Amino acid sequence: MVTKEFAVKIDTELSELHYKRFNLLFDLESAIDTKEFYEKHYPTRIEEIAKQESKIESARKKIFEVGSQILDLNEIYDRDPWTRAFLVLASNGHVHKSQDCSTCFDTTRFQWLVQYSNDDENTIVEDAGQDACTVCYPSAPAETLNRPSRIVTADKIAKAQAKAEREAKKAERIAKEKANAPTASGKPLTYKEGKWTREIKTERSAITEWYSQYADSQREIVTEYYDGTPHTEESIQHQKDRRAFAGEIAQLICFNLAEKHGITYEEQEAILIKKYGKRGY
Repeated sequence: MVTKEFAVKIDTELSELHYKRFNLLFDLESAIDTKEFYEKHYPTRIEEIAKQESKIESARKKIFEVGSQILDLNEIYDRDPWTRAFLVLASNGHVHKSQDCSTCFDTTRFQWLVQYSNDDENTIVEDAGQDACTVCYPSAPAETLNRPSRIVTADKIAKAQAKAEREAKKAERIAKEKANAPTASGKPLTYKEGKWTREIKTERSAITEWYSQYADSQREIVTEYYDGTPHTEESIQHQKDRRAFAGEIAQLICFNLAEKHGITYEEQEAILIKKYGKRGY
């Protein structure tokens, strides 16, 4: 009596051999097409034509060897057949009991669901749900055929893993951004400057911005040009407004950094001023 383990082993080997044969057939067709191209358009390229002939001969030899292995394993199956399941590789592909279903074509590609080899057909239909072929499984209950498929394929696993990896990378990126952010909430620090909204995304850039704004807030008001000509009242007021605005932004940055690190505003300001002095401003 065929065991589950034996059936899965044979079908797994067969599945791999069919996949290998498919790729070899593709290589053979490619080599034939290339050889015919050179023969038609570049008949003097004898070396290239000979190279393709060698590929054709090699591919045919390998196809024959793989075909012989497939025949040997098929003989084992034919002596004592077991149940099988095949999923059509399409967005709405159905699960079939064989690759000879009347609803399929010579060009139809399948994924061999070797995990169901030698299983009871009821088990296969139960898991296939709405993907079960009604021609292959005409007695499948209506309530089963209305249920989503529970079959897990290598393709689904790969997609799930890819999705999990993308989500993990996204979560890691978000966590890094929050850790590097200049605010306790982990969000960028924004402020308005005229009609523009400025955004500071990292603590490092926030400190650099603080240096710039602090320097502007400490800048002396220039009342005369180099030649002694006095500045206009408008020019002087513009300098005062700029200095006041710079002071407000410096305070805003300092406040958010202090909140993030759990220290007082004064402590954070002292740290920034100390670093500012070391930079030689």
